[in-house]
Amino acid sequence: MNEAEVGKKVARLLDYGLDDIKQSTLNRLQSARRASLENYRGAETTVTVGHGVSAQGGHDWHFKTRKRLSLIALLFALLSAVYWQALHQGDENEEIDIMLLVDDLPINVYLDNEFDAWLDPS
Repeated sequence: MNEAEVGKKVARLLDYGLDDIKQSTLNRLQSARRASLENYRGAETTVTVGHGVSAQGGHDWHFKTRKRLSLIALLFALLSAVYWQALHQGDENEEIDIMLLVDDLPINVYLDNEFDAWLDPS
């Protein structure tokens, strides 16, 4: 049985037993739930003592530094990809221009001495 099946089975058993539960038991369950939620909310607010060390004993600065380094690495990778794409696009345009210019005239025209005179507009 996997975890999802166990969860569904537990939910069915809880739903089944809900009809037969006494009101006093429901009241105790509700008060226990409220107390648990209040304790949970109290645990969320921690007092910071010293340099990035919380009252729970964790090192918040360590996690913040890890997030910042991850963000810097992501930005560096993104900027590198954009830069590489720009360089690659420029190379493609140069190659296309050269191919278009070379395809217009046969190679013998470039070897002809009178070609320069033909290009001269005067």
